[in-house]
Amino acid sequence: MAARKITCTNEDGIEIVLTDAFSPYLLEACDGIYEFKANVSMSANTMTDGSTYQGSVTSMRNIVLSLRDKPGADHMQNRAFLYNVFKPKSQGVFTYEENDVQRTINYYVESVIADGQMRSRRATVSLLCPDPFFQDISDITVQMAGWTALWEWQHEFVDGGEEFGSRIQERIKEIDNESAADGIGLTIEIDASGPITNPSISHVEQGETITIGTAGNPLELENGDRVIITTGTNNKHVYLVSGGVKTEINEYLSEDSEFLQLMHGINTFGYAADAGDEHMTVTISFRYKYLGV
Repeated sequence: MAARKITCTNEDGIEIVLTDAFSPYLLEACDGIYEFKANVSMSANTMTDGSTYQGSVTSMRNIVLSLRDKPGADHMQNRAFLYNVFKPKSQGVFTYEENDVQRTINYYVESVIADGQMRSRRATVSLLCPDPFFQDISDITVQMAGWTALWEWQHEFVDGGEEFGSRIQERIKEIDNESAADGIGLTIEIDASGPITNPSISHVEQGETITIGTAGNPLELENGDRVIITTGTNNKHVYLVSGGVKTEINEYLSEDSEFLQLMHGINTFGYAADAGDEHMTVTISFRYKYLGV
């Protein structure tokens, strides 16, 4: 069994790698990564036994690292390195690896407490994660409509002409969210291979649609244009990339548009446009969320 490895990286790219070996600190314990806590709201009625469930939200995650410095090491230099890695007022990235599992979560530093009294000196680092869910370290990408290549290199040409690729066109695509989390943000990209008017993406189970462009304020896409939709928490935007220039175009959203997200279980997505939907190449990217590692 492979030992666990924890890497903390700050916004400047400075990182510390923590394992069961000194580098320069040895990882003695890591609390707050195997559990979660929910704030559950209940209401009581004087004429009813018990309480009524109102809802719940997953609480912010607190990760606490217990570290030990090597006897005889340059403790002052190692503490300075610790302070450089765990900067206040900036976001860092916590990455957990064990066997084939790799998870990541963003954090802010609450405190760094270094013990200067012992020969083998210890330090405690407290990290607060506003979004309590761990994520995969890379995106999962699903293509609804686009092109698949029919050539492989090295390629032997034949007489009579050949097709470069074939059109993939699935009007409906199912994504199975097997994680325990709802509200997983998406990145939806719509690439235009021809003129498109007012493209839209729908989430069947939720009965929600996001439409970019209306009758009064139409969005006309041309060959080479790209629309990028992001739907994560605190990251809800619509961008147009045209002629190499990226512009935010949230003003084109229809009044009934919703920023679609993955919910637990089966999620069925479809796409359409007022005109030109045959020119749409649609990809959806996301990262699953986890309640622990």
